[in-house]
Amino acid sequence: MSWLSGEARLGIGRRAGAPKGARPLAQVLVAVLVVLWLSAAALAAQIHILHFNDTYTLEPVDGGKLGGMARLATLVQRLRAEDPEALLLFAGDVISPSTMSSVFKGQQMIEAFNELGVDVSTFGNHEWDFGDDVLGQRIRESQFTWVAANVVDENGRPFPGSYPFVVREMGGIGVGVLGLVTPETRVLSSPGAAWQFRDPVEVARESIPKMRAMGAQIIVALTHQSMSDDVRLLEAVPEIDLVVGGHEHDVMRQEVGGRLIVKAGSDNRYLGVVTLTVDGGKVTAAEDRMIAVDPSYPDEPAMASLVQRWLSQLSEQMDVVIGQTAVELDARNVTVRAREAPLGNLVADAIRDAVGAQLAITNGGGIRTNAVLPAGPIRRKDVVAWLPFGNVVVKLELTGAQIRSALENGVSQVEKLAGRFPQVSGLRFGFDPSRPAGQRVTWVEAGGKPLDDTATYVVATNDYMANGGDGYEALKGGKVLVDAAAGPIMADVVARYIESRGTVSPSVEGRIVEEGK
Repeated sequence: MSWLSGEARLGIGRRAGAPKGARPLAQVLVAVLVVLWLSAAALAAQIHILHFNDTYTLEPVDGGKLGGMARLATLVQRLRAEDPEALLLFAGDVISPSTMSSVFKGQQMIEAFNELGVDVSTFGNHEWDFGDDVLGQRIRESQFTWVAANVVDENGRPFPGSYPFVVREMGGIGVGVLGLVTPETRVLSSPGAAWQFRDPVEVARESIPKMRAMGAQIIVALTHQSMSDDVRLLEAVPEIDLVVGGHEHDVMRQEVGGRLIVKAGSDNRYLGVVTLTVDGGKVTAAEDRMIAVDPSYPDEPAMASLVQRWLSQLSEQMDVVIGQTAVELDARNVTVRAREAPLGNLVADAIRDAVGAQLAITNGGGIRTNAVLPAGPIRRKDVVAWLPFGNVVVKLELTGAQIRSALENGVSQVEKLAGRFPQVSGLRFGFDPSRPAGQRVTWVEAGGKPLDDTATYVVATNDYMANGGDGYEALKGGKVLVDAAAGPIMADVVARYIESRGTVSPSVEGRIVEEGK
């Protein structure tokens, strides 16, 4: 593997047949040009930056086709064998969410990052999912540096254990890495009231002179925010040479005034590589690529052992009782896909509570097992079995008309036990299955009042439905308040909801009324 696709070679030799010591004018000119070229090349240097972001799992994803911390470790080792100074940056979101992190609060991810040899990380919004104390503990366990210049208390002090920026020397060049986190973290997660999330542009402008004073010639912004905000950052702060970003879960690339913004997707599917050519303390060229972390990279033994150890611990924890149910919880298709179900109410209530929504709609087909859990203990594995898809809770702003259309879709195939059947919270509605599809909803109440088609409501649902899954096209027209990148995993939400209550006893409350029965 090489950093660049090829390498230039230049050779100068004495022309055959020329007298010894004779140097024709052409040869002299060429020699002078070569000396000048080599002198210029000596002044230039190349910096290699490796980057990834939004990593929630240790094992491969996509059916084993991509990702996996052990494969990533092999790839990183190979690249560092070529350039030991290559800088490995992480652009946020590692402590949460995942089923494993719901148990171990991200400890397993920090241990893996230590083994991988991460150099610098910024915070993602999910770093605060378990609050300040857990984040503080994870930072103390980290053998790498956390940076976030815009997360400060009222006195301007950074989050304990973190720094606004770091300056590293790479090949004699001072490289400054500035951490910036989306201000939306305040509403997307659970940071303590003491922490301010200041405007990244304003903070970048304030920080760069300080970085220069510490020897930074090249400025890299390590960010966790939307691409539009990264573009705004580069447009407003021309001193930034490169943005390495996270928050979105897709591979993304954009140029602003010849400067790059790069994001490597999520869950170690890709490792990004940026090569900066620096001449006279300035970036003169930038090349970037994404390397797929696929089975062509064998598992690195030490990391593979670490992953297996945590997977074994998770297996043990899945049998742990997290609460009790005073009633049986029926997850059979004939229940969750056809009528109001106590388990459906539990799930809908949990996701509504998790994101502070007025209402919630979730598809009955997302609740699995097709079995009845008797009254008694609920184990973590029961919740994961009910909600196995890894769907994420999102929050939308919808009009009453869009909600009504969504409910019509939900009951449009009830006779087929289609998975789109809605389970709801904060809502009551009636439907008549004898009427034509699209005309079955007879009445709707939201918050105890008739649904107003022209009013707007804040609704919790899952990312699959929000993207139009199961025919929920109406939800695609909503304003996104919390997207899939920021929302919590449904199974984790329901598990926490049960844990917080100790005992649950959901019942049929008249949320869904089938007319004519």
